Amino acid sequence: MAGKIHNLRLAARALHGVEVPAGATFGFWRQLGRATGRRGFVAGRELREGCLVPSIGGGLCQVSNAIYDAALRQGLEIVERHRHTQVIAGSLAERDRDAVVFWNYVDLRLRAAAPWRLEVWLDGEALHVRIRGGAVAPAALPLPPLQRPTAPAGVDAANDCTRCGRSACHRHVPAVPDGLHRTWLVDEEWPEFATDRRRRQQPGDRVLALPRTSVAALRAALLRRWWLWRGMPLPQARQRAQRIRLQALRRRLGARDVDLVVPQSLLPELWLAGELQGRRWDVCMTALPMHLLQARLDVAAQRHPHSPTLRDFRADPSLVAAERAALARARHWITPHRELLALAGSRGLALAWQRPALPAAAPEHAATTADAVPRVLLAASALARKGAYELREAVRDLPLVLLLPPGAQETPDFWNGIAVHRVASMAEGVHAACLVLLPAWIEQQPRGLLLAMALGKPVIATAACGLSADAGAWRCVEAGDSAALRAQVIDALGLAG
Repeated sequence: MAGKIHNLRLAARALHGVEVPAGATFGFWRQLGRATGRRGFVAGRELREGCLVPSIGGGLCQVSNAIYDAALRQGLEIVERHRHTQVIAGSLAERDRDAVVFWNYVDLRLRAAAPWRLEVWLDGEALHVRIRGGAVAPAALPLPPLQRPTAPAGVDAANDCTRCGRSACHRHVPAVPDGLHRTWLVDEEWPEFATDRRRRQQPGDRVLALPRTSVAALRAALLRRWWLWRGMPLPQARQRAQRIRLQALRRRLGARDVDLVVPQSLLPELWLAGELQGRRWDVCMTALPMHLLQARLDVAAQRHPHSPTLRDFRADPSLVAAERAALARARHWITPHRELLALAGSRGLALAWQRPALPAAAPEHAATTADAVPRVLLAASALARKGAYELREAVRDLPLVLLLPPGAQETPDFWNGIAVHRVASMAEGVHAACLVLLPAWIEQQPRGLLLAMALGKPVIATAACGLSADAGAWRCVEAGDSAALRAQVIDALGLAG
């Protein structure tokens, strides 16, 4: 049945959004074209001359049935329609609302006096058809189960090529295993996701990932560098590179890949391409959904209108809407990020943050709060979305040195008046600091904070960092509250207020 659903997915992609002018005739085959293996269609079951026969493109009659049923509900003129030769109990044929099609002489053709639009889509449960033009009257047909079905009522094993046992019949096709499995698409390989995949992966599951040396991966990486060099905002360059990698992964998805684990970065494009129709999916969540992330950036931008980075990029509205729709229909959100788990509710699958490996011996420059001048690390790039404005206000005039890891900052003179020291790496900064901070509005992977907690360093962060109690002890401040942040810093360092 996975083959039939795959064929329905391809047909829905071709038929969805077709607009027919007033008086024009819609033809099923004219619009869809021949269902061939070269076009991606696979073997699916169809009813032919009383037998259930596997054939390339099998199952498309379920689409024509639903279109015919919706056309009757809308009052369209039926120019050509043919009935099935055998009626299966419970089907539309039993109510005389079926329409058999067979390339290229058995067709379904419709016409209307007014213009109309055809919409065809699948979800995890049913095939949906809606004709827009006049009153909207959607039709929905349940999808067949993915496990091997029993013969429908009225069709015994002798008429079922999957069960009859007559290998000498000219219609016989050797049985093949169903091969249903879970397919893991890999793009953003967090260690937490890799550990979860190794734990849950079953024999027969597929893992689709692009090796770093593949043509698509190298092309995406080189173009991303080029776009950044030309001044393109990082999120836009990242999205374009992800689109290149996705095209390579899409070509490897097969008809039996019906149960997916999808990285959030690829989700909107998969939705827009129609690849999720008729499939079930879990999402490996790495960030706030785009509509929430952009709303939070807007709030931060109102607080800091002079920031050059808080309004530098907003995603295409079609991608935002696609991600929102796909997340709403996802079976589970998988993530170690506690803020995302709170948004997921009962659908959340919680992972534990992976504790970083610690060096055998502490570096000689490791700091403590007993140092003459305390050193405090910002565990992210010095950007507004990471709380740079709040941190600057909180530490102004305090007797400390602010450590900054490699990365961008708001403006060249942003830290004027504050003692700042650049460190060569995040790890060096964590070891050198006696307090680690991240008052972020937006944070996806708080790796610096996790290392600090593993080393027993005090940590001050916002809920946006996604930390959990099992990651270690840390102090929470609200994003945007520089006064509360200052009070926490003074208390953690034992300074005089």
